[in-house]
Amino acid sequence: EDSVLLDRVDVGRHVQLQRVIVDKDVTIPEGTKIGVDREHDEARGFVVTESGLTVVGKGQVVTP
Repeated sequence: EDSVLLDRVDVGRHVQLQRVIVDKDVTIPEGTKIGVDREHDEARGFVVTESGLTVVGKGQVVTP
């Protein structure tokens, strides 16, 4: 929902993305939620803007 995925992004089944930008070469494992819980996103090392947009950097490792 309201998200942008760049080249070579692999998205597993049942992934939920809300207001997320995912840079190149990222794999998002099955069942992962990004953009739903700000504190959890920040704890995983994602950048969350003041307006609530979550950014997953190039090649960043994503954990559920």
